[in-house]
Amino acid sequence: MIPTSALQALPKGHIIRLANSKITRVSLQHLFSFGNHVAKTHNPLLTAQFLHQELPIRLTQTLKMINAHDVPYNLSNLPTFQKISERYVEDIAMLSATPKPMSQSEERDFTELLKELQQRQRVNNLSIGRGLQELLDTTNKKIDFTENNFKQFFDKYYTMALGTRTLLSEHVSLHERERSIVEKVSPLVVAKKAAHDARRICSNQYGFEAPEVEIISKNNNVSPLYIEEYLHRSLFEILKNSLKATVETHQHSNRLPPVKIVIVAGGEDVTIKVSDVGGGIPMSKINHLWRYTYSMPSNNGSSLMGTDFNHYMDIPLVGYGHGLSVARLISRYFGGDLNVVSMEGYGTDAYLHLFRQQSCLENLPEFEDVEMLFEPEEPKQSAVCGSV
Repeated sequence: MIPTSALQALPKGHIIRLANSKITRVSLQHLFSFGNHVAKTHNPLLTAQFLHQELPIRLTQTLKMINAHDVPYNLSNLPTFQKISERYVEDIAMLSATPKPMSQSEERDFTELLKELQQRQRVNNLSIGRGLQELLDTTNKKIDFTENNFKQFFDKYYTMALGTRTLLSEHVSLHERERSIVEKVSPLVVAKKAAHDARRICSNQYGFEAPEVEIISKNNNVSPLYIEEYLHRSLFEILKNSLKATVETHQHSNRLPPVKIVIVAGGEDVTIKVSDVGGGIPMSKINHLWRYTYSMPSNNGSSLMGTDFNHYMDIPLVGYGHGLSVARLISRYFGGDLNVVSMEGYGTDAYLHLFRQQSCLENLPEFEDVEMLFEPEEPKQSAVCGSV
């Protein structure tokens, strides 16, 4: 629940009003149009004004979700999640106390505030692992990280984090480079880069050359409107899993079989298939692909980690399905999807779909009208006057 001390920065009533406001969803076309506007005017004031109004609503909706009455395992009562709530209230207070930018100089000052918010959002995401470890340390219940309520909570949390990050990154890019982060992207070019980066991580992990990645593109000229970093992230995570499975299944063979990528442009979407012969996944492990925790080699067995959207390539190859949950979340953000089909004893095919409808709005969670949980306030002491 939201600590009362955090509300000193902002009245509870203001938080509740923002929590009842509706999010304005944007599309790839919206973001691309913002970029064209800034390129012509050399002034990102319009996006700054939009964020001044929109960001407090999005941050408050996330705060409401964290402190809802049905949050799994009472996560909102844990010290780390209370600290996350405090930071959200502080961020909302900073934005609410900042006047709407009306000039280029005010836009510059506002952009510096947004850069600070970017770093604070990253701290929140990285804090999640510590919060989950607190949950394990303080509860007597067996925690099932694959159960529906738990997964849905983090699907919502990380989708909102991705949406907030997208808007912040878009404005900073427009301010510094006068370019949108949305552009016409070549899946072939991005696939080659993701394959190079994933093979490098794999080689560093195992100490020998990673399996080859063969790429077949049925249309080299296809270039949907997308965010290149997000496509790279999704392919990178899928390829890491395929390379890891291939190495561990065939490490005693004379030759490691290649991982194959097939890119096909359809009328409604661009589909990228990543195929490996890495032994496949048992049915009992399929649900583990979509969890937000993973095991990593250590003396004490496993660790719980949060998701950092900024430095994903710094993380080594680790346990079952790491990163696929985030890859699917990213692909669904603008109407796509990620599906995995596996044959235990043979291999796995992952199908990444990019929706080509540029006007498709962000796939953000729907928030019910639920009451937020606030820490009880201390009763006020009233003076008692005796009769004279």
